[in-house]
Amino acid sequence: MHMRLHKEPTASPRMRLIMIVCLLPLVLITIGGLVLLWPDGPGQDLPGGGPMTNTAPDVSHAEARVTAVDASSCESDEPDPMLEADCVEFTAEVDGQEGSLYVTPDAIMSGVGVGDTLKVLDFTKSADHAEMGTDYVFIDYDRDVPILALAIIYGLVVLAVAGFRGLRALTGLGFAGVVLLVFMIPAILDSKPPILVAMVAASAIMVIALYLAHGVSTRTTTALFGTVAGIIITGLLGAWMTSWANLGIAYTEEGFLLTGTTNVSMADMIVCAILITGLGVLNDVTITQASAVWELATVAPELKSRQLFARAMRIGRDHIASTVYTITFAYVGSALATLIIISAHDQSFFETLTLGEMSIEVVSILVCSIGLVIAIPLTTGLGVLVVRSGLRRPSHNDETAPTPQ
Repeated sequence: MHMRLHKEPTASPRMRLIMIVCLLPLVLITIGGLVLLWPDGPGQDLPGGGPMTNTAPDVSHAEARVTAVDASSCESDEPDPMLEADCVEFTAEVDGQEGSLYVTPDAIMSGVGVGDTLKVLDFTKSADHAEMGTDYVFIDYDRDVPILALAIIYGLVVLAVAGFRGLRALTGLGFAGVVLLVFMIPAILDSKPPILVAMVAASAIMVIALYLAHGVSTRTTTALFGTVAGIIITGLLGAWMTSWANLGIAYTEEGFLLTGTTNVSMADMIVCAILITGLGVLNDVTITQASAVWELATVAPELKSRQLFARAMRIGRDHIASTVYTITFAYVGSALATLIIISAHDQSFFETLTLGEMSIEVVSILVCSIGLVIAIPLTTGLGVLVVRSGLRRPSHNDETAPTPQ
């Protein structure tokens, strides 16, 4: 059976020039934004200068290994956890020095035992050491090794399945982490405009991550423009809804700490969070839609622009449905404990969703979903314009085709 293959469509020289002309300002604005908004350096973390600390003088964070657990003072075999926190005696070792360890009731319930590695506060050098009555205070488990192992497994799985493209994607992910940790967070703490900082950070991540993962091509540039459009829509809608719904109030401990110790606006922080949340999902749907247009145009170059758009949007609608579920369930999973508590209250579920921290989550879900849904037809339409600019009628001699990028 004879199968005729078609060459993958490419944009016309005129269209490529237009895309370059549109791309250059984006890159230049991003570079300019990085330069203008770059944090001034150490000592600017707080309005008064200096880094934030959550420990008293002469109290330090340390890693401790539990060396002994003595429950002989407990009168009952199944004591109340609150009582057991007082009757169970723990001994831990920090840098070769053993001392008493206070463990919280919830940690006792989780089963702290001999050999466990913990994060603790070291009070041995504190002036209040005698009043504390203990050398070390439990903070949390030391999870460095399990999380590092899981990250390595994740990287190996990506490399095994996606190969060199997976390596490029992981490199882009690493770059995104650097942008967030080195530029965005310090710049916000340095009292730079949070929304502008988030937009510049998102733009830098998009440009580098997309081209690293998918290569430099008109297809990737199409996805980039679609992502930019989605980010702009998400940012504008997020800013409007945050103001209209009066969400700029600190409802969490982190929010109170941030607004109480810095000049950062809680409303601006919510918009930043919405932008960064939407960035990853937008990258996903736009590159998928661009690829759908290119593949459809490759196998059916005779399709008119309207037909090509309609077929690509069939794929896009399926992607919309699945991705909206993804965003919603991701938020639900992160707030599951809160939802369980809400269900036990003598209050309607809808009313509870419009209060406090939950209202922020609901607005984030809806804003990100709207940006995502609008970005799909925009990317699809742009992709159709690009591929149709370079399509020609296939001849009977078109029997071979390069592997689509």
